[in-house]
Amino acid sequence: FWEGLEKETANDVTITSWLGDSNWSKECGKPAAHPNSRFCTPAGQCPIIDPAWEDPKGVPISAILFGGRRPEGVPLIYEAFNWKHGVLVGGAMRSEATAAAEHKAKVIMHDPFAMRPFFGYNFGHYLQHWLSMETRTHKALPKIFHVNW
Repeated sequence: FWEGLEKETANDVTITSWLGDSNWSKECGKPAAHPNSRFCTPAGQCPIIDPAWEDPKGVPISAILFGGRRPEGVPLIYEAFNWKHGVLVGGAMRSEATAAAEHKAKVIMHDPFAMRPFFGYNFGHYLQHWLSMETRTHKALPKIFHVNW
């Protein structure tokens, strides 16, 4: 069930709200999801996670997801053509403001790499860091995807 996009749920579906209310329905008058909810879950619950996922040496990363919220005009998911294109996709992202942002919701704003509220240093340096990764390794870089949640 995608709250705000889907109008109906199947009769055999039970939804538990973020407040723990079991058997949530639209008629209860409260939202099912927190205003700042994300598409994440504890990594330890993933049945196919690499056994070495907590190894201090790291594990290979095969994909990077940059996600934003666009109510219109952007597909649910697409893959960048290559690393530079992926950095462009991430850096040029625009998204509907969320509860994490300092602006009111429903406003489409620039949100590079879906990190705008969390940038700790100059964006130009941040962008250069991402672009430089291609020249700092001989290993295959992860694929980059844009997801619209």
